[in-house]
Amino acid sequence: MICLKCSSNIDENNPKSFIKCNGCNRPVHINSTCSDLTANEIKCFSELRPNNKRRIKYICLECDQGLHQLPKLLSLVKELREEISQLKELNKSSSTNLSTINQNNNLISTTAFEEIIHEISERNKRANNFILYNSKDQFDSKQDRIEHDTCLVKTLLADLNIQEQEVNPIRLGKFDRTKQSLSRPIKVQLSSKQDVLTVITKFKKLKESPNYASLSVFFDRTPRQSAFYKSVKRDLDTRIQNSETNLRIKYHNGVPTIVSEN
Repeated sequence: MICLKCSSNIDENNPKSFIKCNGCNRPVHINSTCSDLTANEIKCFSELRPNNKRRIKYICLECDQGLHQLPKLLSLVKELREEISQLKELNKSSSTNLSTINQNNNLISTTAFEEIIHEISERNKRANNFILYNSKDQFDSKQDRIEHDTCLVKTLLADLNIQEQEVNPIRLGKFDRTKQSLSRPIKVQLSSKQDVLTVITKFKKLKESPNYASLSVFFDRTPRQSAFYKSVKRDLDTRIQNSETNLRIKYHNGVPTIVSEN
């Protein structure tokens, strides 16, 4: 056997010289360097029954870090399942969107495991971002544009009482000075997902000010999230055209859902 930590050989005939992780069943030398245990913990494990019979469990550092990530992965998988459920409901309620809904439904339901993991990773990367729309590129100089965007975002965050040590807004797309009305979206990364939620939920109040009246903010969605949101929006528009009233889109656990305001 080889030690998980130091990659040296382990004496299998001396069971008290090593300990196996109860998560991955890989062995490590039972010393503070390899096992990351304290002297008292090592003494405790040394006095216990053999590895396969002891009741107290030992978890290696890799498995421990994996356990910490598990709740987040389960939460994101739950979110994907809710989207699938929403797509199925849309499929039943709206015949005009049947083709698009089936396409999206099949896309998710037949997605390979690797693609789901990729989607989870992309959502994690974008969780702390929001996108600011309709702010025009007003300067030919790149430095002037950066300073303008930075000032705009800092002022926006200050008006929402959000404290950020450093702000580095990024314009999405290529600058084209021939387009006088160009207004490339601005991606802003914050310190936490909660701050992003604050921006999205409270920005509506800021739009009452002339400084923000023409601007809009949205979550930094993955392509799949954007496609799902558009399908929900189309269904909402259809239901409103069919004389249903007091309907709007509300986010539930990060999933856009049509709800009644009554």
